[in-house]
Amino acid sequence: MDYYGARTKNGAGVVTLETSTMTIRSIVTRQVTVPPITSDFTSYISMPEITAQSFVCVTLPNPTNENAVLPAVFWSAGQLRVRRGAGVVLNVLILTYQ
Repeated sequence: MDYYGARTKNGAGVVTLETSTMTIRSIVTRQVTVPPITSDFTSYISMPEITAQSFVCVTLPNPTNENAVLPAVFWSAGQLRVRRGAGVVLNVLILTYQ
């Protein structure tokens, strides 16, 4: 099944993903708890769903909580890296396009 019309924007309102020019092949959503940090203050989460053709969006499960802070999250094929976020629960949306 193809999905059309998905669009994401960054905090400045600039479009970062526009599917009017590409087809979304799959959408995967997961909720994960960040594991303990390593010596460089980074946690690694294995996510084989993330490929080179993926776009990842990470949010907090309760965006209305004023005290909650989203840690820095980076992704590469097969994994998420989270800086200083041990124990935080995250919602992860993975869009894979063609």
